[in-house]
Amino acid sequence: MTNPTETISPDHNRTPIAIGGLGGSGTRVFAASLQYAGFAIGSTLNDPLDNLWFTILFKRRAWSHDVPDLADIAISVDLFQRAMTTGLAGNMTDKEADLLDSLASDLVPKGPWKCGVQAGKVDSLITSGPQTGGHGQPWGWKEPNTHLFLPQLNEQINGLRYIHVVRDGLDMSFSNNTWQADHWAHHFGLKRPNRRSDPVQQLRYWIAANRRAIDYGQRHMAGRFMAMDYDDFCAHPDMHWPRLQRFLGRPSDTPIPDGFIATTSIGRSKSEDLSIFPNDLLAACGALQKEVDGLAQVET
Repeated sequence: MTNPTETISPDHNRTPIAIGGLGGSGTRVFAASLQYAGFAIGSTLNDPLDNLWFTILFKRRAWSHDVPDLADIAISVDLFQRAMTTGLAGNMTDKEADLLDSLASDLVPKGPWKCGVQAGKVDSLITSGPQTGGHGQPWGWKEPNTHLFLPQLNEQINGLRYIHVVRDGLDMSFSNNTWQADHWAHHFGLKRPNRRSDPVQQLRYWIAANRRAIDYGQRHMAGRFMAMDYDDFCAHPDMHWPRLQRFLGRPSDTPIPDGFIATTSIGRSKSEDLSIFPNDLLAACGALQKEVDGLAQVET
């Protein structure tokens, strides 16, 4: 049976699609799926296919210390949507231009902020012209941190669809990719670590961040939200690929390209000492994983 949360009408098949999740969750394969489906996902990307314009506008140094005002998030959403469609060249106020200059001054090598993008990439945002996404081609993006700003993105981008990628919580707790837990813990009411997050802090973040995204998607994005279990997608692509294609507005029998799915680091927690986790944390992890599995019901 198909989950009604992700059943999408044909009228929505050309609306934007965003992809997010914790860093290291396997979002890259879904970004590649967008490209394969003909979506424009941006021209300024890194190797994992993150949209670096989104990184510039949303992974701000100031926001790693304080939860941003909604008005400031709204400005970033507006700039990002315009950059991805009409372009920003000759289409910015002095205040917006000053903001981008300020963000560039924070980024390495001009400033100290290391968030996966360098200051020079801001120029491509400032000089962006009309994009194919603004001329009939469906558009979207992948940037793991998207989930933090999902409510504001949903409110401002008409018809936005969202794929939230979830990877096994215990595996993720032992991941070396701790950037989000290190910098965004306070966005979820968690204590910000003074140093690199340990596995217990990572798991707390995994629960809090995925819980918020899934709850919001279910309540406010009916027909436009998909939760995807990366591990199960890799294990059973013959079941999950058709489900993904339907969400993208493509025929469910669209073939999987050869070599498209390559599993990495699945099961890393099996060799670790799980006794470091409090029982209540393990129970919360198991309950959320079970819920994700339930959301990922596919047609049989």
